[in-house]
Amino acid sequence: MKFKDAIDQFSGWRKFKVKGQTVRGYDRELRNFSLFLRNPEIEDVTIHDVMEYLNGMLEMGWDHNSFVGKSMALRKFFEFYRLQNYQVLNEELIPIPHAEHKIPRIADEQAFKKLVGVIPTETNDPRHIRNMAIINLLWDTGARNGEILSLNVSDLDLERKRAIIKTEKSKGRRPIREIFWTQTTNDYIWSWLKKREHLAKTIKIEEPEALFISATSWRVGQRFTIKGVGEMLRRYSNKADIPYMNAHSFRHHMGHDIIKKGGSTADVMNILGHASVQSTTIYTMMTDRELETRYRQFKGA
Repeated sequence: MKFKDAIDQFSGWRKFKVKGQTVRGYDRELRNFSLFLRNPEIEDVTIHDVMEYLNGMLEMGWDHNSFVGKSMALRKFFEFYRLQNYQVLNEELIPIPHAEHKIPRIADEQAFKKLVGVIPTETNDPRHIRNMAIINLLWDTGARNGEILSLNVSDLDLERKRAIIKTEKSKGRRPIREIFWTQTTNDYIWSWLKKREHLAKTIKIEEPEALFISATSWRVGQRFTIKGVGEMLRRYSNKADIPYMNAHSFRHHMGHDIIKKGGSTADVMNILGHASVQSTTIYTMMTDRELETRYRQFKGA
């Protein structure tokens, strides 16, 4: 079977098993691998091919942690076909590198103000209006990027400034949770809804219920993507002349801020929608100046 055809079958099966974002991620990694080998027969792929592919990207400077997803995609793919008695590579031979743990990037109030300060407010450009709503929702809620983008218009309760979202990484234990936001963010959401209603008269919205949609480019009318948010935040960060603030840095700020203001680990876990306390500890660790200040308080020096 040709690799491309095998990917189509594999992705079709996976979408009934895992979230759509995971399916798309695996699909992308497998297609890159297939392109590298020029769409071979799946039975002809060897461990030498896999290592040549991975080592080549390593030499080109790919981030170490990115190889975890690449290797997992290949493992799951070959396992799927081996279990169907295809004579394919034993997936256990594909190495899974240990992830490198890094100090998390934490956004702060000053950087956030600079970020939103470069976004035009007196504008009819739907991108700026939408982006202001997205950024403020991320900041107020600490929700994951994908959770905000999965929101539908019907999920919103603008009177109470809340919504119920599906938790991306619940692992079956916390499938839904509530998020809340401020009046300022509520006003930005209202502005976007009005602009979205106007857009709906001129473009076809692929998912009529999707809250955030692309307003330009070939994806116009489709649900806005995680990649799109990442590119948008990078563009605004560059314009504000600040280090790149990604969506997850907002989430780390929320967890950190809750603890600073006297909240408990349980508060962080519930507000951020963690499935385990282990996840929560990453968001509450102190770093840099704050850690030094606390240390010197305890030591009296």
